[in-house]
Amino acid sequence: MNSENKLLNLVQTVLEELKVIRQEFKAQNVDLATTKNEIRELKISHKSFENIMLQISGSVEDIQDNVDSQASTVTTPALHEVVETLEVKMKSCAEVTRSAHISFCQDQEIEKANQFARIKNVRIFDLPESEKEEVKSVVTKFLTETLDIPNPNLTQTYRIGNKGAKPHAIIVKFVNQAQRDMALANKFILKGRRIWLDPDLTPLQVETRRK
Repeated sequence: MNSENKLLNLVQTVLEELKVIRQEFKAQNVDLATTKNEIRELKISHKSFENIMLQISGSVEDIQDNVDSQASTVTTPALHEVVETLEVKMKSCAEVTRSAHISFCQDQEIEKANQFARIKNVRIFDLPESEKEEVKSVVTKFLTETLDIPNPNLTQTYRIGNKGAKPHAIIVKFVNQAQRDMALANKFILKGRRIWLDPDLTPLQVETRRK
């Protein structure tokens, strides 16, 4: 009796385990079927993606052909016109630059000549002025007695500028540059006085000093 009971219990246990295995197998079959469906859907999606890419590629080629066709019939002449216009402007700019360079070089040469012509000159400011004065005598006395220039040798002396409250400035042209340099070196003697002496600068030099 005990043996039969044990056998029945064993059979029931085996049957229960078989049920569990069957359920697990069914679950695995369901998972497998789901996986197969997902793979099938992925394949379909991949094919759809390939079709879409082919369509896009075809559209891009059509657009490119259209652009190339328009470029050859419309854009190219317009582009040539723009290039020609730019070339004309570049030539014009080059000509203007060349003319400006020539003018600049000419101005430089004129400026150098102007500076060289003034290299022996000085300007005297606020030296007292009278109606019937002899400018050269006034300047010679000033250079000798005030600036300690012995026997100043002058080629020209004349006042410049418009009449005003102050005396006209005087342009003094020395025969040699050494006396001119001596006069400029001794102008420290004039410190504290109204009278002053400077090199005879060109307008460009004056403008440069002001900057």
